[in-house]
Amino acid sequence: MIFKRKSKIVLMACTILSCIVLVVSSAAGAGQPGSDADPLVTKSYVDQKIAQLSAQIGTGTGSGSGSGTVNNATITQLQTDVGDLTKFIIDALTEIETLKAKVASLENGYTVVEAKAGQKIILSGGSEAILRSGSAEAIVGTYGGLVDASVGGDIDKNGMKIPVQHLLISARTDGRGLLITSHSFLLIRGAYTIK
Repeated sequence: MIFKRKSKIVLMACTILSCIVLVVSSAAGAGQPGSDADPLVTKSYVDQKIAQLSAQIGTGTGSGSGSGTVNNATITQLQTDVGDLTKFIIDALTEIETLKAKVASLENGYTVVEAKAGQKIILSGGSEAILRSGSAEAIVGTYGGLVDASVGGDIDKNGMKIPVQHLLISARTDGRGLLITSHSFLLIRGAYTIK
């Protein structure tokens, strides 16, 4: 029993000693402030280094690959890039204005349109039309005709009669629309053109 007690004490002492050695060695490896691993610097030293870097940047010299000069080819390329970017921005702003107009026409609801015999009403993609009075025939576009949402069908052949009071939807901007055959009134929401 005495032997077991001594071995426990020895084991405990070895464990404590090992822990102390680990703590001391890890603290020494971290570096003391002011040592080579973690040097202290003064404000004047930092200010001096900043002044040196500022001077190198100002004169265009230094250890970098830049020479401080720009050749004419680079200037020409930058001018071309700026011109291309300007055109892109102008085109984007024009498209934004077009989209604003389309959104405004959708937000404003239906517009009453009066059309005479022989006129064509070409609907843009997403536009809706209701023939309130008169008569009209379908104009089929490149990729199909109009959707008759009132009956859940398609008006997909040129010359098909357009029923009065039916909601028609144009899925694409491909020339689909209505050919007016007698004086008519329509309700249209979205973009359209009259030819």
